[in-house]
Amino acid sequence: MAELLSDSDTSDHELRPLKWGSSPTLHSELQRDHGLYTTKITLAPHIRRGGASDGHSEGHGGGFDFMDSYTDTEYSYQRHSTRTIIALIVAIVIVAAILGAVLFSMYVFNESSNIEVPPTKSPLVLGENSTISTEQSLQIASKWLLSQRNAQYGWSNTPQVLVALRLSRPDWFLDESRSLGMQEMNTQLSIKQMNTELLEEMLPVADRKEHEVRYKDLRMPAGHLAMYVNAIVAACQNPQDFHKYDMAFSLEKDMDSFADEGNNNYYYKSLALVALCNADSRMQKEIIDDIKSAQQSDGGFQHGIDATSMVVVALSCLSPSKRRKTEVDGTITDAVEYILREKRDDGSFGSELNTANAVQALLAAGLEPESPAINEALQSIVRKQRQDGSYGSVSQTARILPALAKKTYADIKKESDCDVTPTTLTSSFITVHLSLRSDVMGSNNDTAQKSVTFDVTAESGSSLTDILHNTEEQHGEHFRLRAEGGSWGSYIVSINENEVVADEKYWAILTSKDTETSLGIDDVRPQDGDRITLLYTYVT
Repeated sequence: MAELLSDSDTSDHELRPLKWGSSPTLHSELQRDHGLYTTKITLAPHIRRGGASDGHSEGHGGGFDFMDSYTDTEYSYQRHSTRTIIALIVAIVIVAAILGAVLFSMYVFNESSNIEVPPTKSPLVLGENSTISTEQSLQIASKWLLSQRNAQYGWSNTPQVLVALRLSRPDWFLDESRSLGMQEMNTQLSIKQMNTELLEEMLPVADRKEHEVRYKDLRMPAGHLAMYVNAIVAACQNPQDFHKYDMAFSLEKDMDSFADEGNNNYYYKSLALVALCNADSRMQKEIIDDIKSAQQSDGGFQHGIDATSMVVVALSCLSPSKRRKTEVDGTITDAVEYILREKRDDGSFGSELNTANAVQALLAAGLEPESPAINEALQSIVRKQRQDGSYGSVSQTARILPALAKKTYADIKKESDCDVTPTTLTSSFITVHLSLRSDVMGSNNDTAQKSVTFDVTAESGSSLTDILHNTEEQHGEHFRLRAEGGSWGSYIVSINENEVVADEKYWAILTSKDTETSLGIDDVRPQDGDRITLLYTYVT
């Protein structure tokens, strides 16, 4: 061990030599300098194994030098009081943080053991073992229905689908329309497509002058026309002035000849009555009396649940005063009792379509939407939903949707809040009547002056060039366009293989006044309802 000598042991700070095995002589110097303490420790030089400091060897056989010399070594230990305090504070903070983290983790672990973890959400199951609600079924079915639109934004039965969506998905007409997004455009295009389809069915009689004859010649089944009228109302259009045609009047004419045509099906006759009710049209007492007289002794009507249900919906659409005058309340009551007797153990009234019609009747008669009979019937429908979300065909799915939404066909006018519907948006699209005619013998129009007309939907402000391309998209089977662009703009090369031949034949553009315009197809911008004729003729 090294012995530390105090200043009193030696005054000259000399170090006594030591021999191997003894403690080396040390010198300690303790100084104070501005609060800094320094301890100086020096080992004696020339320590030899077995020898003295004077260089004489002794003992152990005169051994060898352990070290010829030592370099003086200084060990300085410094510490500053301020740094020490800071270090202590940092250490305390670190320890406190570690302790806090440990305690917090223990608390969280303890609390988490008391939390009930909700079970993993099960996937939706459709069909007999359905796990979905009526509302979920409605959303899935309407989404499927929207996915079935064709390239022209219509369906195999466009008016029926539009009515179904109006009753079951008002957001499709209203909320999403307000956003001015793609959905709104799709909605308006579907409505325009419905208008186009109806106009095409009316085209054969469009040039007739006499009002009565024109509508008599409109050979459209009353049930089909009734659905169009309902769809026109649902789209916030006026069925009494549909492109200057009174569709309600036409429907009344069809109902007059119902029995004469041997088609006295009270489902369609009642559907027509509902359409007249929605159109605020005259509901003839003779028709109502005819329906009442057809009721069978058990309260039902020919063709069973479907016809009986639609009779209830139609008669329930009458105003209270009209119901009193026509005394239909007894007819409604007997029909409802008949329907309820047809209810089966599984809650259904037959097929899912029979059941949907029965639900409409019960709702129209005043049963609460949450009543057991209605809820059980709806659940029986939900169990029949297909895996793709449909209820079979487009038409059948569209006829079931109103019941799932707990609405009836008599609610169309009430649910069509046309004050809320952004009517200004409908003007964003126009319908142009484009006709093709030829004065050229032997052309692909077969004979001179033969005319064919297409109703074309386009955005407002579209040029004739855009409308021609839209015609090809919407009527591709009957309209084939070839157009090219040049420094002077776009021009027609051929339509339906009838080509322009320089200085011989060309396609003249006639406006609605049947006068030729000198403007090119890029410069002609038709308005809604305009008639444009393209005449294949000779250069004069």
